[in-house]
Amino acid sequence: MTIFLKKEKEEVCALYLDVTENRILAINSQGHKVDVDKYKDTNVHNWLEQYIYPYIAYDDERAAFQEEFRRTNLLQGFEKGATRYAYRSSYYSMEHQIKVYLVEVNTFRNIDNNHIEASVIWKDQTQDYIDTEIRKILYQNDYSSLGLIDIEDGAIYFRSHRFKTMHLAKEKKLSYADTMSQMKEKWIAQISQELFERCTDLDYIYDNLELAGQYSFQAYNIEDKIERYTYYWFNREKKILLVVVDDMTKEMEADAVTGGLNREGFFHRTHEILEKHPDQKFAILYMNMKRFRAINDLYGYENGDMVLREALNRFQTSFLKPLVAARIEADRFAMIVDQKNLDLEKLPDILYGIYEKDGVKVEIYGRCGVYYIPENCKLSVSEMCDRAKLAKLSISNQYVQPYAVFNEEMNDDYEQRSIALIHLDEAIQNGEIKIYYQPIYDAWTHDIVAAEALARWYSQDSGMILPGRFVPVLEESGHITKLDTFVHKSVQEFQERRYAEKKPIVKLSMNLSRMDLMNPDIMQLIREDVKKSPLPPYMLSYEVTESAYTVVSKKGVEFLNELRKMGVNLLMDDFGSGVSSFSTLRDYDFDVIKLDMGFVQKVGTDRKHNNILIALIDLAHHLDMKVIAEGVETKNQAEFLKNYGCDYLQGYYFSKPVPQEEFEKMLDE
Repeated sequence: MTIFLKKEKEEVCALYLDVTENRILAINSQGHKVDVDKYKDTNVHNWLEQYIYPYIAYDDERAAFQEEFRRTNLLQGFEKGATRYAYRSSYYSMEHQIKVYLVEVNTFRNIDNNHIEASVIWKDQTQDYIDTEIRKILYQNDYSSLGLIDIEDGAIYFRSHRFKTMHLAKEKKLSYADTMSQMKEKWIAQISQELFERCTDLDYIYDNLELAGQYSFQAYNIEDKIERYTYYWFNREKKILLVVVDDMTKEMEADAVTGGLNREGFFHRTHEILEKHPDQKFAILYMNMKRFRAINDLYGYENGDMVLREALNRFQTSFLKPLVAARIEADRFAMIVDQKNLDLEKLPDILYGIYEKDGVKVEIYGRCGVYYIPENCKLSVSEMCDRAKLAKLSISNQYVQPYAVFNEEMNDDYEQRSIALIHLDEAIQNGEIKIYYQPIYDAWTHDIVAAEALARWYSQDSGMILPGRFVPVLEESGHITKLDTFVHKSVQEFQERRYAEKKPIVKLSMNLSRMDLMNPDIMQLIREDVKKSPLPPYMLSYEVTESAYTVVSKKGVEFLNELRKMGVNLLMDDFGSGVSSFSTLRDYDFDVIKLDMGFVQKVGTDRKHNNILIALIDLAHHLDMKVIAEGVETKNQAEFLKNYGCDYLQGYYFSKPVPQEEFEKMLDE
């Protein structure tokens, strides 16, 4: 449908008819009286056939008008008391533009000759019709441009528009294809031109509307603003579309939590900077906040949002002097900085913080990946961020060095990390995940008294995937719970089988991730399995890292306490790796602590370190806990730990992690 939206006088034509004799008595068109003698030999039907019916735009409307306006219908209606009629029809104007008219018919009896006569008035209601239909469709009126599209005719009419660089006539019929081509070249930014061309294809729009009833997309214009193009059905039967364009820059680029930029805004602003300063040296920083989820869980999202706002403000006012800083998602931030302001040694200062509320402190550690943008770089900003993110993911110890710089070797690591996320379920089903056991030995007798269950991944396509490449990414994504569930079931089945066969068994321990202690499903599974297992509860143990205790939820603490009451042993893993070790010992109950291998590896290096290690062992014993030293690699380390009271030893000096079959042989010897 093509609709000419220009306002005109409401009444455009009037007829005065003798219905009984089927003849025209008078005509008034656009305010000018027409000589009726010109039509004295033309009856009403013939005049309508010549001057009205050919200009009704649509067949169904023409047929309806012809039926209702037949002489016999008017006369019969009058006799039944129907003296007023109204029809709405669409007509082609002389310029082949369509207008919407309301046709009002009033019939009455002429008392002089007893004939039935009628007045017929055509009123231009195009403007009111369009406004009424638009109000039915739109809830807002702050659009920047508005038009109607006739799919069948391939035409577009703009009621209004703000395409400043284009000379598009308003309220005129325009070729849709030509108009879109001009807009792409003269109004749409180059970064969005391909998208604009694809999304404005009429067939593409029609298909989307058929599926969803509404369709929209966003594109940047040459003024660096984001415009949203939204399409609605104006008249579905006649394939008429309403297109509305509004400025979405603020909404699309703003982060509702921090008030700063979001991902889209960061990519856009950074692209602008790189385009304007091609010779300047910049770097992309990508960082996230570890343990942030604990703040949301413990103190609520409002306090979590406050921490995010404070973090963004700290980054923006730091020594980095970022040109653009933004929250990308969740607790992830990105910045573009001038390389001359990037002092890597100072990064830890802005990556560490303590959140305190109601007397409880939560340490927040950040990790940062750095990508130095090379000369003549052809990567998109998104791809640059991906490389900075890869660098961040490569950080092995955030307490020692919480930042890393991207290098090309990280791409290989990324591929294996991606495999972990994409193929974990398939790997479990196909038996690619194997359970290995690293024995734990009595420090005096060197007998195997326990073992730690560990997961190893042998991919059919990629070969051996090291734990350091798949465990961290599963931990970060939350998928670690799937792996831990598999390990728990496998270890329990192994232990129960040997117990039923009356073969020797030892205590087996499994790792519980911080994510597990926030997941009610795996906690309930472990509860039920421990209760119904024929095994003595102490034959299954669970290791929880010291860092996990600092973020464990209330339900997680209740779960661990319940396990201890059931007789399951709890081990605190990596004791001494964080800064809250003693408060963790004070606030929680354990059966065993596992000394972080960092302590063990420094045995004999100096008197002070030796005394600290001896004191830790003695402290654990005073708290009725046993001590396991992990990472024992030499005879000197083993002898020192034994002599100063360490209960159990674990490490390559005794045995590396071995497959289940080999571990069974070790138990059977």
